[in-house]
Order: sequence, then C-alpha cells, then structure tokens
Amino acid sequence: MKTQLASLACALLGACAASGPERPDVTLLHNARIYLGAPHWLAVEALAVSEGRVVSAGALAELERGPWNIVARLDLNGGFAAPGLQDAHGHVEGLGEALENVDLRGVTSYEELIARVVARASTLPPGEWVRGRGWDQNLWPSREFPHHAALSAATPDHPVLLERVDGHASLANALAMRAAQVDRAWSSEEEIAGGRVLLDGERRPTGVFVDTACALLERAAPRVDAAVRERRWLAAQEHLLAAGLTCVHDMGVAPATVRLLERLRDEGRLKLRLVEYLSGGGGLSSADLEGFPLAPDAFDRLCVPGVKLYADGALGSRGAALLEPYHDEAHQHGLMVTEPAELQAAIELCVSLGLQPAVHAIGDRANRVVLDCFEGAQRRYGDLRELRPRIEHAQVVAREDWPRFEALGVIASMQPTHATSDMPWAPRRLGEQRIEGAYAWRRLASEPARLAFGSDFPVERANPLEGLYAAITCAGPDGEPREGYRPDQRLSAAEALSAFTIGAARAAHQEQRRGRLLPGYFADLTVLDVDPLECAPAELLKARVLATVINGELVYAGARAH
Repeated sequence: MKTQLASLACALLGACAASGPERPDVTLLHNARIYLGAPHWLAVEALAVSEGRVVSAGALAELERGPWNIVARLDLNGGFAAPGLQDAHGHVEGLGEALENVDLRGVTSYEELIARVVARASTLPPGEWVRGRGWDQNLWPSREFPHHAALSAATPDHPVLLERVDGHASLANALAMRAAQVDRAWSSEEEIAGGRVLLDGERRPTGVFVDTACALLERAAPRVDAAVRERRWLAAQEHLLAAGLTCVHDMGVAPATVRLLERLRDEGRLKLRLVEYLSGGGGLSSADLEGFPLAPDAFDRLCVPGVKLYADGALGSRGAALLEPYHDEAHQHGLMVTEPAELQAAIELCVSLGLQPAVHAIGDRANRVVLDCFEGAQRRYGDLRELRPRIEHAQVVAREDWPRFEALGVIASMQPTHATSDMPWAPRRLGEQRIEGAYAWRRLASEPARLAFGSDFPVERANPLEGLYAAITCAGPDGEPREGYRPDQRLSAAEALSAFTIGAARAAHQEQRRGRLLPGYFADLTVLDVDPLECAPAELLKARVLATVINGELVYAGARAH
C-alpha cells in the first residue's frame, strides 16, 4: 500500500512539474525499492530525473509513459535506496591525511602502538616524520596516558607525532619534542591557555599534549604543499562516496581550502557535495571572513554557510569543560579552549555577517556557555532561528539546559557512534548521575528528524551505517548490552535515517532541495543491499553500498548483489 500511495501521489506531482511546453530529457532510475524520505518513508519503483533533480517518482511503467524523453536508464541492481545519506560533521582533509598515516584506531596497548609506529618508521629514511592517529588509552590495560620514553627508545631516528582518536591530544617522541623546542622543564601543566602539557615527576613533558598545546608540536612538523593536500582531498572523496555518503558538512577549514575546492569543482573533479564551515577561534575578525558566506553553485556541489568555533576539548582526554570535576580525576574540570568573552564576540561577529555559528561543545559547562552566548547574541540581534545556530557534539548537557536547545532554535549536531565508542568508559569519567545528560539525542529535540547526525570522521569511521546502527541500538558492534547503553535514547530506523538525511539537510538550510526524493529535490541516493528500514539492526554493520548517486549520476558503483 505504501508503494501504491507513493506512486499515485508522486506521479501526479511529476506530471504537473513536467507539463511545460517542452518535453524534458530524463534519466530513469529503477530496479530498486526507493524510499522517498521523511516523514512517511513511502517507497516507489523508479524516479525520473532531469538536470540533476527529481521530476517524478512512482511505478516504472507509469514513468515510462510520462511526458518526457527518456534518454538514459540507471539500473540500481535490485537494492534498497534512501535519500542520499549525509554526514553533518566530518573533517575531509583530516580523513585524507589519516588514510596516509599510521592507523592507531583500536590498538589495545601501548606496546601495540609502538610496534605499528616502528613498522612504518622502518619504511622511511632517517629524519622523516612518522604521523599517526587513532590511539585511545582507555582501551589499554592501564587506561593511563603514556610516557614517551618507550616510544622514543624504539624510534631514535624519526620524529613521531601521533594524534589521539578525538584529535584533542597528541603523543610525541623525544625527537619531535626537540624539534618543537618543548623538551624542557615546565613550571606548570597549565602554562598553555586552553591546553595542557602533561609533565612527569621531573616536570618534563611526558610526550602528551592536550588541546591548544598540540599546536606547539604542529609548528615543528613539515608543511604540506598544495599537491599533497589535493591528493588527500581526492582520496578522501573516493572513500566517502564508497561509504554511501552524498554530502558532508566539513568542519573547520581555511579560506585557502575553499579556493582549492572551487578549482576542483570547476575542473569537474568534485563529485561529493560539500558544506564547508570556516575555521574560527578567539580573535576572529571580519577580515578573516571577507567574501563569506559563499552561496551554493548551480548544482549545489559547494557552499560555505558558516563558521566552526570551539568552546572546549574532548571527554576522552579530559579536556571537555565540566560544571563539576571529573568523576575519575577530582582536580580536573576540563578546558575552555576559547574563553567565554572571546566566544561571545566570535559568535556575535558571525551573526552580524549572516554566518551560521557551529560551535564545538562537549562538556556540560561548555554547552551552557555556548547556549548563554547564543542568548546574548539573540538579545543584541534578535531571534536567531532563521540563522539556525548549531552546537557540534552536544555530548554532555545538564538537565536544566535540555529545553534551551529548542527554545533558542539551536540545532544539536550529534554523532551516534561517539556514544557506543565512549560508553564503556564514559560513566567512569562522568559518574552515573551526570551520564543521564550524555549522548541524549531524544532530550535535545522533540522531533528526532530535527537532529543532524554525523560521525566526526576520522575520529570515528566514515560509515553512516555504523551511525544508524548506534542510534537504533545504543549498543556495541557485539550487540551488548542487549537493551542498549541508553535504552531511553534509542531511535527507530525511520528516525535515525531522518537525522542522516533531512535533519542534516535542515542544519545547512537545504531541506527544501536535499534530504528527500520528491519532485524538485536533487536526485541523491544511497543504494544498499539491505532494507535500512526493515532489516535487523545488526545487518547494517554487514551491509554493502551498491551505488552512490548524486544529481542523478552514478558516482560510486559497488559490487552487484548476489
């Protein structure tokens, strides 16, 4: 019945859309169960697409008789198609770099980390830097931050710099610290505003640098030239298309990156849709934002609607700013990367220029500060709902602040896989009472479709199916705990899909042209070998992407279903 209703409604809409004096040329997308999207998730057999947009949706036989010229057909291999899945928070260049560097995700001990680094160093000439990302000390037996001594002894000829999984801490060996001129005695861990240099008993660096202190190391690392950046961008693009993603909200980029992407678009090499958020911070000026926002181009490949700002650090490195001390480290409250007054000024500058602020806030103190800043901007500039301010992550929110998201029109941009990655250790960080406001998707939006879901890749894998699974189950890949870490926050499959489609589109002011497959919307599809609305959640973790379609064009073709 759902299919029949969709066929009737959309065929009529399509006939109206195509009733002009000329018969448009269309491509028919067929041989799939095609879901049209929220709120009803009706399904059809085929789509008619012209100039990148859906003209009509319905039964294949009806569309073959439509008032248009069929110039091409795209066979979707008997799969199950949804409106193109989107990632509302990722780091594309970071992913491209991670694909080239040592992968430390999932290492279960410091010894394993060192072994992977040594293996890479053995392939490089002496003096060349070894870069890596993904380590998480919470997975190690001690659960403690490492000391560089063992790593330095194993890598005497190569500077080594390894980002923690969340990107908010780095581990350096002795040569890297020497190059950065930080291998000295420090008077205090707190000498760096918005960051920490962890010290040993002799008050010398342990090799672990947190949040803004990481910049001390990065300034010594070799610079990356334009050719390397382009290579990484294109490699990341192919990786994301193969994951079934059609659009990414790319967080924290430089204006030079936008220029690179404009060139790739004009050369026809930009396939993925990109919503770019400029990198902002304390001391942000109007000169930094000159020429922005950048409106979408005709085929909506690239736009720049806003600015990414930072309030605090990350929970795993105890950099998330909390109202009360960490449950497992009583003297630590975390870090405000940007002081509240500076953050207020940066947000108000964005608002004054018509740029959408998207603010990283993980701890409950940081979330409260950002909400206060939005309130302050509202008092000065009026209602911000049209601008749609965003809080990125909104990972731990105090009970009193839950209703403030909807009251202020703030979009909660969240990453479901953070919950399932963090929950084995997050209760130790936060305590059982405070965990109630953590990873609380349902508490921050009365309609889950108003959430914007992503992955924060390369912090997590750039696989939206893992995000769907996490949102539906709140469980680990092994299915445990069976009721979910946060059973009261679990979403239905339709709700989770909505947050990865129309919810993400709404967060970028694009819900009138993206996130559904109705007439007038861009023809973006993610085609799977399982039905994302009907399959058992565990099947999502084994599912294959059969095709990724953008503007009605096949941009990734997976293996055919058997």
